[in-house]
Amino acid sequence: MATELLSGGIRFDGISSGTDFSSMIDQLKKVESIQKNRMELWKGDWEKRLEAFQDIRTEIGKLKTIVDGMDTISEFMTKTAASSDASIATAKANTQALEGSYKLEVGQLATNAILTYQNGFSDKKASINTSGSTQEFVYSYKGKQHTISVANGTTLEGLVNMINKDSQNPGVRASLIKTGDQYMFQLKGMDLGAGNTLSIDSSTSLTAFDLDPAFWHQQAPQNAQYRINNWPGGSWLESSSNTLTEAIEGLTINLRDTGVTQVSVDTDIDKIIENVHAFVDGMNAVRTKIKDLTKVSDAKKREDATKATSQFDAEKGSVLTGNYGVQLVSSRLKQITSNRSPGFDYQYEEDGKTKGDIYSSLAQIGILTNSDESSVNNGLLEVDDVKLREALEKTPDEVAALFAASGEGLSDSADFSYESHVNGITKPGKYEVAYEIDASGNIINASIGGFAAKVEQGSHQIIAMEGPAKGLAVRVDNMTQGSYSDAVRLRQGKMGEISDTLKEMTSTDGTLKILERNYKDIIYEIEEKIDREETRLMKWEQNMRLKFSRLEATLTTYDQQTQALSSAIQQMNKS
Repeated sequence: MATELLSGGIRFDGISSGTDFSSMIDQLKKVESIQKNRMELWKGDWEKRLEAFQDIRTEIGKLKTIVDGMDTISEFMTKTAASSDASIATAKANTQALEGSYKLEVGQLATNAILTYQNGFSDKKASINTSGSTQEFVYSYKGKQHTISVANGTTLEGLVNMINKDSQNPGVRASLIKTGDQYMFQLKGMDLGAGNTLSIDSSTSLTAFDLDPAFWHQQAPQNAQYRINNWPGGSWLESSSNTLTEAIEGLTINLRDTGVTQVSVDTDIDKIIENVHAFVDGMNAVRTKIKDLTKVSDAKKREDATKATSQFDAEKGSVLTGNYGVQLVSSRLKQITSNRSPGFDYQYEEDGKTKGDIYSSLAQIGILTNSDESSVNNGLLEVDDVKLREALEKTPDEVAALFAASGEGLSDSADFSYESHVNGITKPGKYEVAYEIDASGNIINASIGGFAAKVEQGSHQIIAMEGPAKGLAVRVDNMTQGSYSDAVRLRQGKMGEISDTLKEMTSTDGTLKILERNYKDIIYEIEEKIDREETRLMKWEQNMRLKFSRLEATLTTYDQQTQALSSAIQQMNKS
């Protein structure tokens, strides 16, 4: 009977007894499923935590893109160059350009060699070799001869294509210039400068061209000539190109015509301030995301813990409130923005000398964290534009260093100087250098950063071999007998420091990645428990339906017996 009731997955519960056993089982299953439902809610909460971490990672990724775009002096220090007469010259500045004005006088432009045949051709498809045999067109460029074999029947257009498509072409371009109903043949050297000469050689046997120079219009190649600030007087500086990259340090100048123009170089303070605001906005986006995901609000309406679909709905806190990993990330970012940059030092006086840096922290140039707990911007960075602009106008290079110095070595001593370091090995920071010069003029007992250092007597170098300063080298300049000690600093700007920190946080072994893996492991374990619970519930339901099926069968038997007895009694009463 039980087999029949369950066969094919179709159930006919309570047909005989009139009892809705299926509904009873469903209600019992709801009670039995409480643990599974709790685990599914638990899983959902962990998925929300994981999603929250991924949201933080997204904002961190955006911030890293911003800081990576301004973590070198050349990226951060925006300078502009302007020409008073752009028809004579234009200019572009990099970070090496010194602010100021430069008088530029252009005497002549650099030109290339151009030969134009004065006799025109009426048809570009007309044959230029009707001799019945191959002829040669020979030209020389940059002092080297080159030969084109012109077969019988070759057209004017065909010769142009042969020259241009020649795999041995030394850098010339042939073309046809139409004037009225005539086509003029032109051969042009593609390189500027006096040394790039071009000529048609006398060994040319192609009779379509007359080799007499009178039939050829020639533009001779020449160098550009120019003066900077009236120098050199009475003569010219020369360049084979109209693009000057070394005439003025940090400037690329494009010559356009002869004449005089003033080229001025300025620091683009507005652009730098714009970039600083972009950094602050990116940092605040990370802080705001963390703030929103960890906030506790007394105004939050809590749901009954027994009815809430998430534990977060039954609490005053948020999805990551009290999370140690998030607190670690938040704390680290706040430390970076408030502390001194690696290798920077506060400015101080010692023995009548000024040491340290003008700016060693963001606060000194007007970038501070809002500490007003009543403010909606509490915990976020704010920029004092007046103070920032003042610093940029007064000492732009020092502001640029604070943001974007990258492995810049400085010695605080007049007795020794920074020599070099190993990228990726030597850590930015401030290191104490100590050594002695003995009576023989040898360097002894040398140390850097508290670790014994290697000495190279010939070059007077002291090299750190261990510790965070490993690979850092200084050169001793004062070899007078005595004991010496002072600091050497390897400076790293805020952008590089933040970039390295963000990279570490999001790396395979970083804080966020480890927490994400842990959360995924927890979710996986919960899913396994849910799977086991679902299997248990399925077996429980099967067993319950078998039991109720047997009960239904028993009740049916009793019902049939009751009916039989009732029928027998009725028959007895009739008799």
